[in-house]
Amino acid sequence: MTNSAFAPDGFYTFEGPATVSLELIPLLVRYKLDCAEVKLHLQQWQALSIDERKLLVLQVCTAVEGVHQYRTLLNEMIDRHYTVAATPRPLSDNEPWRELSRWPQAVMDQCQRQAIALPPVERWQSLSEIDRHALFVLGRSKHAHQEFIAAMRLFFGDGESVDPSLRRDEA
Repeated sequence: MTNSAFAPDGFYTFEGPATVSLELIPLLVRYKLDCAEVKLHLQQWQALSIDERKLLVLQVCTAVEGVHQYRTLLNEMIDRHYTVAATPRPLSDNEPWRELSRWPQAVMDQCQRQAIALPPVERWQSLSEIDRHALFVLGRSKHAHQEFIAAMRLFFGDGESVDPSLRRDEA
């Protein structure tokens, strides 16, 4: 699945102007890159034209054939614009965002750092794979605290799990 009910236009509401303008790599594209088993560096992303970046946002990346087409398209773009090829990043059989039986450690750690009560694991299980991926990526980030809190509020914002007044100020 490469669509999210929380990001119908290809962007989550908590992604900032630099992401919406495609200066930074949107979370939905980061998911597609992981599915295509490609590590794309920011400099490579920024070497692409805006139209190419838009195409990577819109391009479907589902099922084996779609993933292969996405990878091929991306590699062709990188080869045209950048001297260094995109780096392969093979997926393991146990990617944390695909594990449904427990919260990923990165998300638990970020919740603890931000003093956010972790919802029951059933709430994690109810998210789409792409939304779990976004939360995992934000959870392991060392600088996306506000986006992580906003994502928790968007995905689980029921008042019980996410209380923004509990956010710890960064030292």
